[in-house]
Amino acid sequence: MHRGELIAAGGGILLLAAMFILPWFDISTGARLASTAGVRVSLDGWQALTSTRWILLVAIAASTVLALLTASQHAPALPVTSSLVTCVLGGLASLVLLYRVIYHPGLTARAGVYVGLAAVLALAYGGYLSLRTESSPFGDPRSIETVPTGRTESGSAGRTESTSAGRSGP
Repeated sequence: MHRGELIAAGGGILLLAAMFILPWFDISTGARLASTAGVRVSLDGWQALTSTRWILLVAIAASTVLALLTASQHAPALPVTSSLVTCVLGGLASLVLLYRVIYHPGLTARAGVYVGLAAVLALAYGGYLSLRTESSPFGDPRSIETVPTGRTESGSAGRTESTSAGRSGP
């Protein structure tokens, strides 16, 4: 696997772990009774992001598919398509999650939301890097030897001097 696939897969794994393990938001309004009783009300990413979590899960799935296809396929067609899907979904998930970081009424952001944002940005960057560095299985395309076509600078090489029917060349 290339570095891009590893970054995307690492971002997906980190995002999945952060969604369920780390606290993302604390409830700061509407829960005065719970806070006065000494109970801290925290929400993880799965609980706090009711509609955004589906976009994040699809991005995680795309990064997993990218890593699996790259590891299992010899032809670059499927991994390139998966790189594009991962890059686009990672970018969309980054924008949606960034919006939630900026605008979260009644909630106080915790460390999990920033870890999640970093993970989804890594996922998107990994998809981009995978798309950008995907090459043929024969190595770097810049190292492929170029074969001259036989034409010279005047464009007359490869033509025969004598032509049929007695006509002379141009």
